Amino acid sequence: MAVLRTDLLFNFLIGLLAVIVILALKVNPPATPDIAQPGNIVVSAAWPEGSNDVDLWVQHAGDIAVGYSNKSGKVWSLLRDDLGNVNDSTPMNYESSFSRGIPDGEYAVNVKCFTCFGKFPVPVAVEVRLATGELIWRGVVDLVANKQERTAVRWRMADGLVVKDSASSVFKKMNRGE
Repeated sequence: MAVLRTDLLFNFLIGLLAVIVILALKVNPPATPDIAQPGNIVVSAAWPEGSNDVDLWVQHAGDIAVGYSNKSGKVWSLLRDDLGNVNDSTPMNYESSFSRGIPDGEYAVNVKCFTCFGKFPVPVAVEVRLATGELIWRGVVDLVANKQERTAVRWRMADGLVVKDSASSVFKKMNRGE
């Protein structure tokens, strides 16, 4: 009789455990909200290996410029400030910035030879893309002197779209809040 009670208790516990496991699998995990990833516009600048320190500067109208000395603004954030081969474990020289949102207005991308040594010109490959992968602009800007700054591209956005025929490379002096 004691064996029968132990078997019944054991079977009851196994059944209870099975019910708990099944219920646990049926409980939905909390829903994670769809959060838009940062980087609606991504700007990158790359230049040849070596000790040259080229800086990427980006600006949205009405905001201060974002670059090495001001890493974030209302719209832009600098992801990486590359100092050439100083404190760098790779030979690749590369800086990038991304926007948070795409507010209407003018955007500008400048590159500057912060500290350039040796052979000129320093070719800087610049690319501007939407997070969807759509190319806004791609080109090479040649920096021909130390401390030289050039505008790679400036353009206008309206309703999340590039305004047709708004792109130019007319120099824009950026407000760095200095």
